[in-house]
Amino acid sequence: LPMEMITAIENLQYKNEKLYKIYGKGEFTGNDKAIFEFDIIDDTDGTFVSFGFDIGYANDPSALVAIYKKGDELHLEELLYETKLVTSDIIERFRKLEIDKSHEIWADSSEPRLIEEIYRSGFNIKPVVKGKDSINFGIEVMRNYKIKILKRSQNLINEMYGYEYITDKNGYVTDKPQDYMNHAIDAARYAAMMSLSQKA
Repeated sequence: LPMEMITAIENLQYKNEKLYKIYGKGEFTGNDKAIFEFDIIDDTDGTFVSFGFDIGYANDPSALVAIYKKGDELHLEELLYETKLVTSDIIERFRKLEIDKSHEIWADSSEPRLIEEIYRSGFNIKPVVKGKDSINFGIEVMRNYKIKILKRSQNLINEMYGYEYITDKNGYVTDKPQDYMNHAIDAARYAAMMSLSQKA
């Protein structure tokens, strides 16, 4: 891992002991409060739907996830999870993955210039439409399916194990998901929300 991510994980021991046990010490193998239930599979024979792309840079990785559909199952495959990627690096990674104009990519809308630069390089990349409560809406779109994750998608699997709703100071579970270690999850959510929902 890059030093920036190692430092961020080490700092969790002072901010969130539970997440530190998961990401720092590797002690936590399950989470009964997890937002998603999922199974791990060797490979997919589902139909490709689209890619989701969450944009990071220094501490947060850029994450690319492919989603496939098979009946009532949603198969997720992590293809990219790296920090400090500039536009040319991202374009190079996409080309190595043999992504072309026929493949739809739904990206974090917070970086319009980066999206435009990638688009001009020949990719069918579009910004996600973020409406009111779009995070929970995207989560519910995904939860309409049985989620299966390809076993080589280790960062996505790690995120899914620890992804849960925030508990307030009184110990009550809120309807707000944590905003930490959710980069590949966000990428999957973008793709599902924009490609599988008639409301998007």
